[in-house]
Amino acid sequence: MIPPMPRAAIAAFHASTLVLYFASAFLYLFDLNYRGRVSIWARSLIIAAFVFNTVIFVYDLWNKSGVPAIGLREGFALLAWALALFFILVEWLYGISSLGAFVAPVVFFAAAASSIFHPGGQEIVREQWNLWLNLHIVLVFLGHAAFALAATLGVMYLIQEKHLKEKQFTTLFFRLGAVGEIDTMLYRTIVIGFPLLTLGMVSGAVYSRIAHGVFWAFSPKEVWSLVAWGIYAVLLYGHRAHGWHGRRAAFFAIAGFLAYLLAYLGLKMASWVSGGGQTI
Repeated sequence: MIPPMPRAAIAAFHASTLVLYFASAFLYLFDLNYRGRVSIWARSLIIAAFVFNTVIFVYDLWNKSGVPAIGLREGFALLAWALALFFILVEWLYGISSLGAFVAPVVFFAAAASSIFHPGGQEIVREQWNLWLNLHIVLVFLGHAAFALAATLGVMYLIQEKHLKEKQFTTLFFRLGAVGEIDTMLYRTIVIGFPLLTLGMVSGAVYSRIAHGVFWAFSPKEVWSLVAWGIYAVLLYGHRAHGWHGRRAAFFAIAGFLAYLLAYLGLKMASWVSGGGQTI
């Protein structure tokens, strides 16, 4: 087991991660008007922040004998980590730095929210290590991060489409990229996220059967998660069978992610508020 890290060191890692994510988000937004002149600095900062974030995640994973029970703090932290991972990979593959102006602020706010819901270092109750539970948590959050990226690409597509219809060829139009490339990235991101979410739901059902005797409890979170899964399933079917793309795909990507937000963050937030601010 990795030796316990001093609390001051853990706090320093968290603070450094937040500062680096914030600086990266600021530079990506600044870069929208400067044609890529500072994007290399923004990219370096978000990679450094991701490294710090990964150190914290691995440390917690190792010392807590598995992925911790998921409350608001852990949920936001995992979303920030997974979204940063997908963004770094997509930017490296496609070279569209303007995507960072939309994604990096979301990553920062998710990481900041994680700190807000962390009640001064108190530990929440963790279940005994279970392979299916850990698989479920990791796969679901990777899938959700992919869908968050797809929703962001959907917003970018709608902005570009509006520019084209109104013939407003501003600096922003030239920085966001071609609508065809955005549409392709959106579809490929969903193709990656859908099997991750599917496997996450299957592993969650197996864990539920082992721990509680039922595969499906029909809880509000499970129902809304199924709704989000169904939205993406319809989009993938429509794309393959009927050639759905562009504006329709963008709306489906946004709607699916909103369903996820309601399924997880909305219900968690409601429970947190009704519980008097206790992490769940």
